[in-house]
Amino acid sequence: MMRIQRVTQTILAATLMSLSFVAFSSAASGKDVAVSETINTPELNAADNVPPRVKKKDLSSITVKSGEQLRTATHSVDYWFYDATVTLYNDRDYDGYYASFDLEFDADSTYYRTPVYAIVYLGTNDYYEAFHVTSVFNLYADSSDDSVLLESELVTGYPSNDYDILIELIDAQTDQVLATIDAYEDADLSYQSMESFDYDRPVTSEVVIETHGGSWGVWTSIIVVLTILLRRTSVRRLRPEN
Repeated sequence: MMRIQRVTQTILAATLMSLSFVAFSSAASGKDVAVSETINTPELNAADNVPPRVKKKDLSSITVKSGEQLRTATHSVDYWFYDATVTLYNDRDYDGYYASFDLEFDADSTYYRTPVYAIVYLGTNDYYEAFHVTSVFNLYADSSDDSVLLESELVTGYPSNDYDILIELIDAQTDQVLATIDAYEDADLSYQSMESFDYDRPVTSEVVIETHGGSWGVWTSIIVVLTILLRRTSVRRLRPEN
């Protein structure tokens, strides 16, 4: 009986971990981004608990950084990003710039399990500003089932532009930067045409159509035509004969 109960709990935990969404809202320098995150966990590891975390980097404490600073930071050879993909949607004004995007990434490690979190940046001209810090999650070796999906909406503060995306993987116990991926390593993270909803405003035009209904419109047209004909006839009669 105990064994059956334990298996049931494990399956239930796997289902919850794969379907749970956590909503976040971030604001920095007048910029707002709403993010929902889904952290996937391999089914066999669904019952694992993330170790208690004393602190995690606060979004407001992360300053604007250059791409060179982020790329040249000391990284660990035991951690790397396997892939990252971006899907754009929500272009209400049809100008080719989107206000919503899905970012999914998968990181790998040589270790069986490591508690980590990610910092995600948007940038232009090789300068990046963080817009989201994920929850702490477990990274399982080179598993493809521990990916993270971020569904993001640019609410305010992002003018129409081609943005680059950069992701840092952080050790949740030491705050050490473990790995970085950006537009130089993955083309999916480069030149994403985006704008926030306050710039994504549909252009509306007012069209006025005048209509005349019933027999009144018909009789008005007939009267106008008869008046023109009568005037032409009068003019012909008044002309002197040569």
